[in-house]
Order: sequence, then structure tokens, then C-alpha cells
Amino acid sequence: MILKKVLPFENYILTTKLSIDEVLKRVADNIQQKQSFSFSTSNRNYTKPYTGQIIGMTFTMNRNINYRNSFLPVITGQITTYLGQTQINIKMRPVIFVLIFISFWLGIVGLVCLGTLLVGLLQFRQILQNGFSPMLLIPFGMFAFGCLLTHFAFKGESKNSKEFLATLLESVDK
Repeated sequence: MILKKVLPFENYILTTKLSIDEVLKRVADNIQQKQSFSFSTSNRNYTKPYTGQIIGMTFTMNRNINYRNSFLPVITGQITTYLGQTQINIKMRPVIFVLIFISFWLGIVGLVCLGTLLVGLLQFRQILQNGFSPMLLIPFGMFAFGCLLTHFAFKGESKNSKEFLATLLESVDK
């Protein structure tokens, strides 16, 4: 399904021959506790590649970066066993606030685009006679920009995390 490839969500299962304890140890060795909130990116001292926590058989983490990316995936992993192998159900999504904001942005701009199309269709003759204004394309550009920004900012980061987790947990799915 093409919609799955476009939306800023990832859901997949990693299968490994490592034990549950070894998976938990490897994840724990690569995440650090969250630091206090700061607007500056320059004073962050990361000792590990990810920040997060482990609670029981579930871990939540996100990649430590020294630049701004609001679409950085929040990674949640649920560890289980199946047929003698350990499976990690991984879900990635942006922060809830970012999802709400981009939904609002695309919703409003999408409605403006729809209104522009409807007015354009209803007044097609007048537009042909008076000439087409390129200003009418601005909402479509804003909509495309929001979609592309969301897609590439999220998918680039999720790809890095997918590769890291597959290597770290010795995935047999490679």
C-alpha cells in the first residue's frame, strides 16, 4: 500500500536469535536517561547514541542528534518470543505535538486548495478571459512542502534507526 510508505509511521518486527535478556542488555547499553529540557543543541553531552528508558519488556527511545529535527521518530519496542526466537515489535512515529501540528497545517491548507479548485472550476471561463494568477498556486506549494518535509525528515531518521537496531540486535530479517 503506497499510503503506508508516505505517512510518518513505521511498524515492523525484528527477529533475532539473541535471548530476551541479551536484547534488553544491548538496548540498555545504548540508551541514556533523558536530560533536562533545553532550547540549545550545543550544550548537550551525549554519551550514547539514544535517549530513552526500559520498562519491563518494553523500551522507548529516540536518537541523539546535535541538530533540530521535529520529526525525529519516537521508537517503541515490545520484546516477545515466538518459535524459539526473540521478536521485537517496533513502532516509530513523530512526537504527538508534531503530528497534531502537521495535521492541522495540512488540513487547513488542504481546505484552501480544495476551495481554490472549486472556485477555479466554477469560474473557469472568467479565469480564461482575465488570465490565470500564479498566486493561486501558493496553497498547493504550501501543501506539497508540508507533505515533503514530513516525509523526508521522518523517513531519513527512521531509516538510520532501523539500520542501527537491525545491526545492534543481530536481526535475521536483513
